[in-house]
Amino acid sequence: MPDMSGEFKKAGFRPGSSEKKCRECGRPFIPREPHHTLCANCVKQNVAGLGAPQGTGGWRFPEGYPDYFDSDGILRSEFVTSLAESIAGELGRVRPKMTMNQLRAFYHHAKLQEGAIERGRPFREVWVEISKLKAFARERASKEKIPRFFEQFISRNVDRAKDDKTFSEGFMEHFQAVVAYSAGTLKER
Repeated sequence: MPDMSGEFKKAGFRPGSSEKKCRECGRPFIPREPHHTLCANCVKQNVAGLGAPQGTGGWRFPEGYPDYFDSDGILRSEFVTSLAESIAGELGRVRPKMTMNQLRAFYHHAKLQEGAIERGRPFREVWVEISKLKAFARERASKEKIPRFFEQFISRNVDRAKDDKTFSEGFMEHFQAVVAYSAGTLKER
């Protein structure tokens, strides 16, 4: 029996590749890499948007995000568990790709400010450095070095952290958990 591989190639079949359904739109596509889950159209939409086109089931920040504390002033557990894990997972999916080095650079800047507060520097003085995170994120997102989704994450959290408690016990705890969960989803460079 003659080799059919040439005929399969002419018909558009690639040897060893299998068709998948796009996780966003549900249309069948042939991924370039085995771990790809989005078709080319949805990838383009993700680059232009904040993670996924509206109405396609993509990840969105919950209503009121981030509301770190419950009525007793205790950090809500989802900010260091399921919510942090979901954000880390989304950082691994959106485009342009986020790397652990980029994520750690933002976290390191925030951690330095937390240390300044712990050493007794007034929050009002430290707030200027904390707020620079928004400018850094905007600049890098506009150059497509980080995803817009991460810019939105930084912006929302910086806007919420208006005193040392919300910054140290809310934002920093949440950010630390996102970084930890990202270790399995983001590449180093």
